[in-house]
Amino acid sequence: MNGIAELVDQVTDGLSQLRQLLDDPSALPLATITRDIARLERAMDKKAYVDAAFAQACVLADAGKLVGANHPDAYLTEKLGISRGEAYNRLARAKALFDAPPPPEPDLDDLFDAEDGSEEDRSAAEEAARKAADEEAERRRKDQEEARKRADEVPAAKQDIIRRELDKLLKAAEGERMRIYARAMEQAKYRDEKDLRLFVKRLVAEANKPHVKANPNAGFEKRDASLGRENSDGTFDVTLSMTRADYALYKALTDKGLSPNANIPAELQRDRDPRTKGQRRYDQYMAILRQYEEGQQAANGGAASVVVSITLDDLAGADANTLFQTNVGVELDAFDLVRLGMGGTSDFLLTVDGLSGVPLHLGRSRRLASVGQRIAMFAVQGVCSWAGCTTSMSECEAHHIISWLRYGATDIENLTGLCPTHHRCNNDHRDGSFNKGYMDYDPETGGAVLVKADGTRHTNTTDPAMHSAVNRIRAKRNSTSAPPPAETHWPTSPPPPPGRAGQANHRPTHRMPMRP
Repeated sequence: MNGIAELVDQVTDGLSQLRQLLDDPSALPLATITRDIARLERAMDKKAYVDAAFAQACVLADAGKLVGANHPDAYLTEKLGISRGEAYNRLARAKALFDAPPPPEPDLDDLFDAEDGSEEDRSAAEEAARKAADEEAERRRKDQEEARKRADEVPAAKQDIIRRELDKLLKAAEGERMRIYARAMEQAKYRDEKDLRLFVKRLVAEANKPHVKANPNAGFEKRDASLGRENSDGTFDVTLSMTRADYALYKALTDKGLSPNANIPAELQRDRDPRTKGQRRYDQYMAILRQYEEGQQAANGGAASVVVSITLDDLAGADANTLFQTNVGVELDAFDLVRLGMGGTSDFLLTVDGLSGVPLHLGRSRRLASVGQRIAMFAVQGVCSWAGCTTSMSECEAHHIISWLRYGATDIENLTGLCPTHHRCNNDHRDGSFNKGYMDYDPETGGAVLVKADGTRHTNTTDPAMHSAVNRIRAKRNSTSAPPPAETHWPTSPPPPPGRAGQANHRPTHRMPMRP
């Protein structure tokens, strides 16, 4: 594929030269260059097709395994440096453009009643149904081919809009996907993004309409709760897609908070409630969540839903605007903490050296990590411990460094938090098989590290990981050149026997006896 390398060189050189020509915007002849810049913009639309084609190549090569993962999105993020969201979008475009459309099933049910019609009539009807299914499959293939031809002229943003709206098709209406896709790709050239979204939304609604009443679970299939990014004012947008029944329950419960002074302490109530209707409904909703949390705390021995990571140095230098790390990946200030409530926090006071006051050593008595151990993991690592991951600890699972099935104990020195994606990527055999790595502890720091299939060790150096409570304390000790801290009880693995020359050694570093 030297041709691809040569073309990439040409594009790279051309863009570098163009960037130099545009170095001083104040000297640019706007009227003269506008047409050429517009041509460049249209030409860049073709990159969406290139991205999709490369993503499809990753799927066909099962490229996730090349980086020790299960899915090709990991290969795209690691090799191209793109976000997981962008990797998902490219893979979704690849599926729409290149995956063969699912063939329709011939409708052979209810052609005749069991006692009606001859065998010859039944055979003829079945053949006609199969022929109709074949014709429908050919139509879908042609629709996809037409959409693929137009992909050069449709930028990635518009293709993603089309795909997101098509994802709202009900299962019973999936047969209309390629027809709508082809029409949308045709119209994308003439419509702006907002108009294109409305156009595709209408086509999807029309395709869903015949199936909504026939399928009582149509709305249930589309239930969703999505979390948005933080706004500039510190708020977050949360979107709920509810079934009618759930919406009725939500409305009934939150309507109770619309009355004046609802959810306001008696000593703070006024003759006129200054809150808007939306604010009252919000306060009622939060009251429901807090009531649920209190019930969970009572049932689970005080398990907090939000854990805050604070060191003594943090408190000494804090003011009202200081932000503190939490296990859900959202930083909170003092006012946020007051609104959440501070009762019972002494139950979870934790010191780093020895991690005192928490029942950490469960041995083989149970497989699941305790609340105290999960809090300790949050204090140590902040986020998922897999190198490069920033998934919040509230979404992580407690992983046994030495597998439970291999007699790994449920003790803090044998536990680390991994997000579900990377938990599935971990190789419990710890031997480099399937090009997958595994988690181990660094005997120098006591922190969890990723050992890749080639034997190299990688620490999570993302910003939230480096700002965990333990890492902040360690950084301060290093910066002040203080004497090294006393040795902790973190275990060290015996040195593994040497591997063959030129071959990485993937023998496990055991702390526990292996099961025969």
